[in-house]
Amino acid sequence: MKRREHILVVSLALFNTEGEANLSAVDIANELDISPGNLYYHFKGKDEIVAELYEQFERGMELLLQEGLEARSSLEEYWLHLYVIFEHIYNYRFFFRNITDLLQKYHGIESRFRRLMEQQSRWVKQLLTGLLDEEVIVDPHMVAARVEHLTDNIMLLFTHWFQFQNLRNRKLGQHDFIQSAILQIMTLLAPYMGNLQLQFMEACLNLYQREKQD
Repeated sequence: MKRREHILVVSLALFNTEGEANLSAVDIANELDISPGNLYYHFKGKDEIVAELYEQFERGMELLLQEGLEARSSLEEYWLHLYVIFEHIYNYRFFFRNITDLLQKYHGIESRFRRLMEQQSRWVKQLLTGLLDEEVIVDPHMVAARVEHLTDNIMLLFTHWFQFQNLRNRKLGQHDFIQSAILQIMTLLAPYMGNLQLQFMEACLNLYQREKQD
């Protein structure tokens, strides 16, 4: 692994565990057991490291959204798409520890993050429309306004689920973080699902509960 890539890997791990705000470039250099000058040779400070990590996050998310748009919208595939997206969010979770403060601090990221949110929102709307077309969602009253409201609620989970769990002092591992978020989304959709879809959701919930007990 090249030194620049190694710096990014170590920085991401530190930011995820300690929080970006609690670390300096010197802290990162110390963790890498290199001099600050060696670090600055590759990155002119912590700002550049954060910007590069955001670039990685954004590229990965855009790819996942595009793959999701090209797939068939069955409930099982929807579950899988959500799992992969929340996995990606968890891998870069330091961005979501306190997203408002971070965006104010790194102005170069703010406009890009807002554009990415719009892409995510369009993806959610298209998937909801697909679930309607596939009759996974069977409510005849699922009008455009209700789709908008569901989209906003799902976007809240994408953006603030990690912070919400932290505020409740729930330090979830990756699997629990992802599964709990997806089940929360399915709870939002449950009132509009048919019996077969509800049975699938109940089976997933039971499986998750057994995994937590093991």
